[in-house]
Amino acid sequence: MRFALAIGLVALGACAFGKSDLEMGHPPLAPSYLKDLPGEMRNGLAVNYTQADVGVINVPNLLVSANGKRIENSDDWLGTRRPEIRQLLIDNQYGISPSVASTRKATIRHDYSEHGVAALNGTARRSQSTITATTDLGSHAIDVLLYTPARATGPSPTVLMVNFSPNVIMVDDTGIKETDGWDNGKRIPGRQARVIAKPDVAAYLARGYAVALVHYAQIEPDFDGGSALGLRKIYGPINEISRKPSDAGAVATWAEGLSLVREHLARDPSVDSRRIALYGISRLGKTALWAGANDPRFAAIIAVSSGEGGASLSRRNYGETIGHVAAAFPYWFSRKWNSFAPSPSSAPVDAHMVLAMIAPRPLMLVVGETDAWSDPYGEFVAARLATPVYRLFDKVGVDGIPPLDVPTRHDLVFMMHSAGHGPAPQDTPAILAFLDRNLRAEGS
Repeated sequence: MRFALAIGLVALGACAFGKSDLEMGHPPLAPSYLKDLPGEMRNGLAVNYTQADVGVINVPNLLVSANGKRIENSDDWLGTRRPEIRQLLIDNQYGISPSVASTRKATIRHDYSEHGVAALNGTARRSQSTITATTDLGSHAIDVLLYTPARATGPSPTVLMVNFSPNVIMVDDTGIKETDGWDNGKRIPGRQARVIAKPDVAAYLARGYAVALVHYAQIEPDFDGGSALGLRKIYGPINEISRKPSDAGAVATWAEGLSLVREHLARDPSVDSRRIALYGISRLGKTALWAGANDPRFAAIIAVSSGEGGASLSRRNYGETIGHVAAAFPYWFSRKWNSFAPSPSSAPVDAHMVLAMIAPRPLMLVVGETDAWSDPYGEFVAARLATPVYRLFDKVGVDGIPPLDVPTRHDLVFMMHSAGHGPAPQDTPAILAFLDRNLRAEGS
């Protein structure tokens, strides 16, 4: 079994890195603190938790174009290879964004119910606003909650956090507008929803960062058929069962909604439009990665526990696979991506391509040591594979795997925290240090 793993890693290194000119070799064996676990069955499919049984990994080469041309520099990457990879990802994983696929063009309205109101015991100024997109088929609204540091004297670098829960329960602030939540496909009052991954807004404000929050289910509810109730409904009729292989799934729709929110925030004079970072967890980490890859106006991306369909390599048969995602959440990605479930290696795309598209912008990946389902080592390998693209821009990526709870300190950052799926307390100081290095203006 160990021999099979070695073969796979050598294949990975030779194909993706190009030993002679990238001088990276192949990734090391998984660190000893990642323990093999017994396999299990989920959704009728076997789950492997043994590193030696991941199989042979042969990934698409980032630095060779479709016509066989070697990508030698950043201009080659931006002009040739990146557009190729973007189209491959649209065609084979995410689908065409709703507004692009439709002939309808939405008009966008930006309305504020309040702006710059004192909040959080005088430490912040709160703004609440609504983005409304309208076509001839109707309108769709997304609410945005923004806190800027009270002591800010100019536009602030901003972290856009996409939430699992309605804004009203994400911050201890009685002044937040209540919006609907969802429970098992049914609309409920926002205050009755479950609180998931509540952020430490105060820590960001104290460091000089504004924090914007948006509830992902306001972009589109997260269940099969939610497309008829979200952003997609204004662009044309939705039939999830007969969705074309190239049609967008929920992840691409959430990503498009986040780009709308970024544009909205960029209009606000209290926000530095050039320094808006995006933060997401789990399926919203998957979303943050695609939003950041597809929209280069995001200044930095932070993805926590993004796993399969996010930062973890699909070609590694470890933890969650395309088959598990397709069985449980067939509406997340395109039907074309779901079709690769029997043979992930037959897909012309993988996670390292999404990560590479974010280059040269700062990218931070956070994974959990005990989150075997999300394949934490698979995220490290994908980051290592994306590193040659960062090098084209004279940026520093990932080499060796760091100790637990210690992030790498480069442009492409990897951190494995000693916890499971989702955020951990030790993440916040590491993320703030990442933001300080990359989003702070000179002299601020």
